[in-house]
Amino acid sequence: MLQCNKVVTMEQLGVVQSSQMTAELCLSNKRRKVIPSSATVDLPDEIMLEVLLRLPIKSILRFRAVCRSWAALLSSEEFCSLHMALTQVKPSPPKLLFISPEANFESTAVYSCSLLEHTDDRLFTLDYACGNFVDVAPAPCHGLTLLYDAVAPAYYICNAATRSVTRLPPSQDVPYATAGLGFDARTKMYKVVRFFQGKCHEKEAFKCEIYTLGGEGGDRWRPVSGGVPFRFHKFASSAIRNAVQNKMPPAFVDGFLHWLINPLLFVNMPRAGIISFSVTKETFSWIRSPPFVASEVHLVELNGHLCMVRDLRKVLPAGSMLEIWKVEDYSVGDWSLNHKIDLSGHLSRDFLEPQVVKVMGSLGNNNSSQRIVIATSKHKVFAYDPLSETIESIRSIVGIHKSHQNEPSDIRFSLFRESLVPVHKTKEELALSSPLAKAAKEILLRLPAKCALNCKLVSKDWLRLIRTENFVHEYFLSKSMNKKPKIMLVGKGTGKLDFRCIPLNKWVLEASDEGKLLDRKVVCSKPCHGLNLVSIEDKDYLYNPCIGFSRIYWNRGLHMHQMRKLSVDCFQPENHLFGVGKKSVGLGFDPLIQEHVIVEIFSHVKNYETREYYFTCWMWNCNYRQAQQLPPPPLPVNDMPPAYSEGMLYWMSEPRLGQSHKRAIVSFNIATKIFGLIPCPSCIAVWSSRSPCHAYVVELEGALCAVLANSVANELDVWKWEHGQWDRAYTIYLKSWPDYSLGVNIVVPLAIDPTDGGILLSTGTKLGLYNPLKRSIDKSFALDQMPLFTHKQQASCKSVDSHSAPWKPYVGRYGSLAQCSSTSYGKNLSHSGDQSEELNRMDGKLFPLVPMLYEESLVHYPGPAKLRILQ
Repeated sequence: MLQCNKVVTMEQLGVVQSSQMTAELCLSNKRRKVIPSSATVDLPDEIMLEVLLRLPIKSILRFRAVCRSWAALLSSEEFCSLHMALTQVKPSPPKLLFISPEANFESTAVYSCSLLEHTDDRLFTLDYACGNFVDVAPAPCHGLTLLYDAVAPAYYICNAATRSVTRLPPSQDVPYATAGLGFDARTKMYKVVRFFQGKCHEKEAFKCEIYTLGGEGGDRWRPVSGGVPFRFHKFASSAIRNAVQNKMPPAFVDGFLHWLINPLLFVNMPRAGIISFSVTKETFSWIRSPPFVASEVHLVELNGHLCMVRDLRKVLPAGSMLEIWKVEDYSVGDWSLNHKIDLSGHLSRDFLEPQVVKVMGSLGNNNSSQRIVIATSKHKVFAYDPLSETIESIRSIVGIHKSHQNEPSDIRFSLFRESLVPVHKTKEELALSSPLAKAAKEILLRLPAKCALNCKLVSKDWLRLIRTENFVHEYFLSKSMNKKPKIMLVGKGTGKLDFRCIPLNKWVLEASDEGKLLDRKVVCSKPCHGLNLVSIEDKDYLYNPCIGFSRIYWNRGLHMHQMRKLSVDCFQPENHLFGVGKKSVGLGFDPLIQEHVIVEIFSHVKNYETREYYFTCWMWNCNYRQAQQLPPPPLPVNDMPPAYSEGMLYWMSEPRLGQSHKRAIVSFNIATKIFGLIPCPSCIAVWSSRSPCHAYVVELEGALCAVLANSVANELDVWKWEHGQWDRAYTIYLKSWPDYSLGVNIVVPLAIDPTDGGILLSTGTKLGLYNPLKRSIDKSFALDQMPLFTHKQQASCKSVDSHSAPWKPYVGRYGSLAQCSSTSYGKNLSHSGDQSEELNRMDGKLFPLVPMLYEESLVHYPGPAKLRILQ
């Protein structure tokens, strides 16, 4: 009886020579002694094979660990083919694959969505696919799904059923590229075909390259022999741009990958509507256009046929229809209308609002039970029954991260096909996962940044490891676990750089040319994802002090001001050391594209008597080097630098300009490029010209803080913005410290020591550590003169608290040196409370060293500027 059941099952599978395949597989199992004999259980191999084929994939993966013979059987190509054929006859409960960026866009999660139970199962996480631009192919190829991270850029192949994933080797970085996954029936290999437009200086305008999973060619993309024929160039240009701009990956049908040609990019109607690529022969061909203008259309595979879906929602008179056309004959190019899907039912609103509506494929294994799956950019999925001509909602994803979603590219669904097809790891992934590579990584993560970078010269394996984005990210996270502030001092530079950085301890312990006073005003930002912004009047430097990386950005506002020669009510900037020129510039990080940005607000006109002002705003994408002019802020901002926190930049408004006499905080959302306003605490919002108190914003412990400098009481009131409300965080009492008098200084809290709560203060010429418990400044030293100590004097003053923060010993060492001999070092220390007197002693030509907090990282933007289409 069991044998009869076996024969019927093989006939149902419809696999060519399936019985012979099963027999051969069973014979090979006997030779390998696949099923161990026992006294209690002695099943024939054929029956055991039938049982194993009907197990869930999760159980099959677990049974591979039973013994080596079972692992060989369950991993064999024959078993995988039989299992795939069985799932086509008896498919598992319908599921969808869905991808969603995590909170703060630090990684991308992949889920399986059940259509019957409405449950989600988290499959795996792409830790280094960050941002909000990860696309997924709408239909898998034999269970394998292609993912594309447009930020990196990088391609991934995953098998959602086995939860295995691999990242393909990097390919040539170009703005316009599209790729698809196909199966070569002759070699039984899976290929990723990448179709792209070459760079301007290259001879070949359009290129095509292939990566074969587990192929003998190794971890490399190889060009297609013969390239892209010249007669296909016009079609290729339209197909590539259409795929990139409209997020339309190719459809794999019957051994071919098909790209849609956009006729609107041609002067005359093209003969071809689709450009095809044979995965087996690796040659190009084309299919005739349908009997209509192929705009607002996309390709899909339905029941093994290539189909074109025509979206008529925007057609006048107002339509609410989807048409599905099928290619009847590839050689002739005959098209037939198969389905008309009316969207004007009770779900009409779900189809009228979203910008994108796409047919993904079909569910079911025969015509009677087959349903067409439709997804929208509002994260809803519907099923259309061709027999009853009805539409029902089958899934709505509401638990995703919805911030900053870019709707045109947010079709994040894919059909889920259960399969045991292996995902071949690249040789690089295998090498980096070896015990030796893991040990090397742990060593490198503990080295200083410059030492870790120099270790690239040790070997090719170390070079490959250090260059990976994964290692750079892990290095930054490991070093960021220590939240204690790290300080460098910025002094006069030589050569191309206008500045040089010197560690604080080195500056204190030895006289060095690196610590020369500045000959121009320099302002440094706080660290932002491993980088700092060092600004002078006419340009800004994106800078990593740990590895010496720098990139220059020239100020657009200053250039615009000089070009227009604005002379009406021109003003002189505020005379303090925290502003530079007529601009207020901040460094931030765009979580959507995982890239640093520079935002500059330039003051062209300020008139405090008439309250008139004129500001312009510019933003740079640091990796692309693109400058974009933004609308001006809703309120004028003061000259103090902005604060950055969690994707937002903040400025304090200037109550002496404009219509409002109250202070407010101007916010800028980097991802959406939208300004907003946050009300200040009542004590800060009120402003009077009779009793002016300085106010500004800072970032402390990752949160936005508003600071009010009460010059009468000589106190700093610090308020923290958390959960949509203000709470008083600190009060800093400076009455007993004339060097930090608020009447003659602007005192800025730079950082909080997480160990004892000490607050690092800066006046621009003084750096001190405030003890909130004692209400005193325990450590203090001057930045406007160079400490010149002999080695003997250094050796005689070594009282350092080894349990303090990293910058505490440096400050303490300076204080102990000052106490050793006032006669020897008095002329090196400045105790004057008048900042203007100190600067006047420099004849207006020299400026103090600038303290710069930094994060130890390997982050940088190497090579030429990148230009990628992110929509």
